[in-house]
Amino acid sequence: MFRGRRQRSFSPDARASSNAPRDSSDIEDDVMDRHRGCDRHSIKSRDHSISLERSRPLIYASLPPTPILPSPPASPPPHNRVPPPPAAEPHQPLFSLWDYLREELLATDFDSHQELKWERVSNFLSIPLAIEKIIGFGFILCLDSFLYTFTILPIRFALAAFRFAANLVTFSKSHLPPSQKADIMRMLLLLVSVTILLPLTDASKIYHSIRGQDTIKLYVIFNALEIADRLCASIGQDILDCLFSRSTLEVLTHRLPVTSHTLRPFFFFALAVLYTVAHALVMVYQLLSLNVAVNSYDHALLTLLMSNQFVEIKGSVFKKFEKDNLFQITCADIVERFTLTLMLFVVAFRNLIELSGSEFDFTDGFSLPKSFGWFRGNNVLWTISYPVLTVMASEMLVDWLKHAFITKFNHIRPSVYERYTDVLCRDLASGSAAGRLGARKHAYVDQSPLVARRLGFASLPLAVLAIIIGLQSLNLVFSLDFDFTYEEWNLETVRALSSEEIVHLAKWAVMGVAFWLCFLAVKILLGVNLISYANRRRAGMEARAAADVVNDFGRDPIGEGREEKEYNKQLKKMVDDWRDNAAVVGEMGEARGPKNGNGREKADGGKKRVELEDLTRFTMVKRIW
Repeated sequence: MFRGRRQRSFSPDARASSNAPRDSSDIEDDVMDRHRGCDRHSIKSRDHSISLERSRPLIYASLPPTPILPSPPASPPPHNRVPPPPAAEPHQPLFSLWDYLREELLATDFDSHQELKWERVSNFLSIPLAIEKIIGFGFILCLDSFLYTFTILPIRFALAAFRFAANLVTFSKSHLPPSQKADIMRMLLLLVSVTILLPLTDASKIYHSIRGQDTIKLYVIFNALEIADRLCASIGQDILDCLFSRSTLEVLTHRLPVTSHTLRPFFFFALAVLYTVAHALVMVYQLLSLNVAVNSYDHALLTLLMSNQFVEIKGSVFKKFEKDNLFQITCADIVERFTLTLMLFVVAFRNLIELSGSEFDFTDGFSLPKSFGWFRGNNVLWTISYPVLTVMASEMLVDWLKHAFITKFNHIRPSVYERYTDVLCRDLASGSAAGRLGARKHAYVDQSPLVARRLGFASLPLAVLAIIIGLQSLNLVFSLDFDFTYEEWNLETVRALSSEEIVHLAKWAVMGVAFWLCFLAVKILLGVNLISYANRRRAGMEARAAADVVNDFGRDPIGEGREEKEYNKQLKKMVDDWRDNAAVVGEMGEARGPKNGNGREKADGGKKRVELEDLTRFTMVKRIW
């Protein structure tokens, strides 16, 4: 200000005009110009001083700089730009106490459409029937595949072995087809595994070694065995597919020179034997752990059931699932139900043998394990059936609750289980004789049902388990009826038999053949009815596939009205703010996925979702179990 006044007073123009007379208007204009000049000079001087301060170096460079006021937030991206909220009315009245009481006492429900909420309840109540229908169908499929190993496979092995022997005797140049090679290798795999496991699986020693542990260790052992069972089933399926592939079996001939390529079938066979022995050993320990829990005099079975069931519910209910993940969970539940039923049947059969060979009188207050209930009487069948029914009832209840809450939280309708049944029926029909007449493009020659590969059902280790437990039970029966066991069977033992023992042994042999014929008849009836049912369901597969669009990814929530959907959409926009998202760094392995129409990243990363027809139990989608 002073500098400006000084320059103005000593300028030539100012001196020239200072002596001239001026009127009042000129004086006012001069005063206004003087004020404007002062303002301009003050602004220029302040800008010059600021620039000088910025150009000076900091005296205390080690001290933090002066805090800078936060700048206004940058504008959001174009695709996330949210329109500003409307301006509030100038004279909006306050929310008084009377308004609050009137709102609380006289307000209506948020959603008055009861039929929308009833859909959730009806879906929840219809889940038990839907899940039991598909599990029952899958149970029959597993039974058909399990009986195949004991009925059809021995016949096919006999035919393949006869043709192989005929080729050796007659020096024929004809080759065995890959299917008969697969039958021979499958039967050899079964026999070698049983031979290896028989001396390693003494049931009494394993039973008492497990029983010597306390309850918490039994729970840990059972959960570890369950995880090992699933891992073995996953890797074993790939090993058996490598063994029974056409490229492996076609080089299995004596006419080719010995190379690393021709030795590959023997390597795969040794690997398959190792897998079968390991998986069957896991199942043996799993069976005996369940037997220890059933025959325990404390509440070991109850503790085992409660811990396993609650862990299963907690691990699956409170997670995000799609219908492909739900299909894998359903396949796992089918295999688990069948395996558990077979193990409980074996436990009940062993307990029946033990109790039938004893002279216990339950009316005199004989002490039974806690899992046998509080029944008092001579009904041995009910006594051994009580723990079996308890375990099966708890398993069914947990499956109902698990699937009911998964479908509720993820807005999946129960019609999806009909699509799962269609997928299993399609595999069953394509694996039948009628399906093989068409263009069947499979690289595997394994003649077991293709649906077992879809379910992840390990039939060979389970068959080895059944043979081992059957031979041990037969040994127990022989020790009760004869003076020797099947392990002591030789020519001297046969010569020492009396006539009554020979007749009794012949009865057992006839009974065994009769049982095998019954199982063969059951297998044939099951196979015919399953294929007929699968062919009948083909008529409505396309219609059910079109109706299943409501369960696809990005489906609408169930039981929400238009107002509630709009409210949730606005709430999501308020919560999902782009300013809260961290920047994606490529060096950290976080690559941005492709964008969809509105500029956001796609939920599935832009990858095509796996169709149900291309999905198996062990296909990693997002979560397997």
